[in-house]
Amino acid sequence: MADRADELLRLKEIASAFLEQMSPAEQSKLLRRFAQDIRRSQQRRIAAQVAPDGVPWPKRKPRSQPTPAPRAVRFLYRKPNGEVRVADLRSWVGRGGSIIGYDREAEGIRTFRKDRMERHLPPEGQADPGAMSEGIRGARGGVRRKVQKMFVKLARPTNLTSGAVLDEAWVGFTARASRIARIHHYGLRDRVTRDGPETDYPQRELLGFSQADEEHLLARLLEHVSQAVGR
Repeated sequence: MADRADELLRLKEIASAFLEQMSPAEQSKLLRRFAQDIRRSQQRRIAAQVAPDGVPWPKRKPRSQPTPAPRAVRFLYRKPNGEVRVADLRSWVGRGGSIIGYDREAEGIRTFRKDRMERHLPPEGQADPGAMSEGIRGARGGVRRKVQKMFVKLARPTNLTSGAVLDEAWVGFTARASRIARIHHYGLRDRVTRDGPETDYPQRELLGFSQADEEHLLARLLEHVSQAVGR
């Protein structure tokens, strides 16, 4: 292993000397190609669900797949500022400590924490049903039989981009995707759903430079140099 590392170091020194002799335009062209190769390498690794060192990521826990409740529900909801308002959901799903549904009062999809629901409200002309029952406090739905791969969308070209500036090639997430990527890359704490409970996410390194990546880029450089010499 030490001999291989020493050989790789010598190749890096040779590659650096070659790069310094290239014109700025030639360097830029080669660096953009490097960036594209590394982006594809990161995408393949994310699809394989492994870290840059080849160690598999911690598996995702199976999550329940909620199904819409078969009935509408109305209730009094206490907002964070203490104000109480009426929520009227035509259909809804339970997800952890919250329910999500189309609220006719707000004319949009809203998330409600179950611990802030004060009491049921009856449909017009019917009796008050009283305090919240366990029916609305329990989650509905079954368990997925197959755990889907993680971060498939993050690895798409619209979210994972590459490029080159001056003497540097780069690969990274767009501003919109970087927040989600950062939480999982470093294993930080975040909410599972909006207004839902917080959880500690295990670390899953999304981007990284492996020895295989280095060897590939050096081979790409030597190929480029041999083609230039042959012209």
